[in-house]
Amino acid sequence: MGRQSLFQDTAGDGGFGKSRTGDEADLDITPMIDVTFLLLIFFMVTSTMKGTPDLNVPPAEHGTGVPSSKAAVVTIRNNGGEPQILLGDGKGPEGSLADIRPYAEQFFQASDGDFQIVVKADRDVEHGFVQEVMKQVSEIENVKYSLGVQDKKK
Repeated sequence: MGRQSLFQDTAGDGGFGKSRTGDEADLDITPMIDVTFLLLIFFMVTSTMKGTPDLNVPPAEHGTGVPSSKAAVVTIRNNGGEPQILLGDGKGPEGSLADIRPYAEQFFQASDGDFQIVVKADRDVEHGFVQEVMKQVSEIENVKYSLGVQDKKK
């Protein structure tokens, strides 16, 4: 006599419960996917990918000035096209971002230790370019830096 299994498949469905019939419908998620993509496209089209707008810095009301004898001045002018960097208080030679560090180090060696850099920029210069200049200045060790601002007119 042969051995019989304790777990016989009497329903013929592989032992996983009730078999499906054609009358039972599967859940169709196609409309949900369509709505999801529709919302995704809607938000992509209606959202703006604009960064922070350029801001004009207001005139100074309070604060102390930096003595010009202990400060190297980097001036940024806007000549209608690309901003122009002047290594001095509006009168110095024209330079580039790479020229700022050697210019500042030259002044730092001649100073008595309390040395600052003042960055001045025209109102029309883009804020991003001023940030690039400030990044170059901030990488110089043992140097304090300031932004030059216009006194408030009374």
